[in-house]
Amino acid sequence: MDLSVPPDITFVVLTAITLVAAIMALQAKELIYGAISLAVSFIGIAGFFVSLDAPYLAMLQIAVYVGAVVVLILFTIMLVSREEVDKDLTGETGESAAGLWLAGLLAVSIAGIAALAGPNLPSTAPVGNLPISQLGPVLAGSYPVPLLILALLLSGALLGALVLAKVDR
Repeated sequence: MDLSVPPDITFVVLTAITLVAAIMALQAKELIYGAISLAVSFIGIAGFFVSLDAPYLAMLQIAVYVGAVVVLILFTIMLVSREEVDKDLTGETGESAAGLWLAGLLAVSIAGIAALAGPNLPSTAPVGNLPISQLGPVLAGSYPVPLLILALLLSGALLGALVLAKVDR
């Protein structure tokens, strides 16, 4: 018996799992539950890689993000004392407003870049058996706009991590 699921249903289910887990990671009151939800979201992203016939990237996603990053977050949560975590979570409203403004600015800049470069994206699908040595030139040459959007998102995540990790003295 051949069990085949239509790609549209697979995409919708993976999208729902990934988005719900990401929202739960952001809204979790307990940090442990947030880290576990983040792991589930990363596993959902790995599912996208599997559906795109990229099992190597899926396993790399699971190994690096779930296996390393989430485990590191969990160890950090367990090692930091509860009083310090509670003290750091009570932030000022000015910092929250600045964070929301920066997030909005990042979203507007990403939308602007995507709108300006939409017609310039290649219309043909990339080669399926692309060697790893050719991945950089293909990304930089054929897909500069998605690469720029990814760079903006990673920069925003890095700035957010630095703001959250700062120590008040």
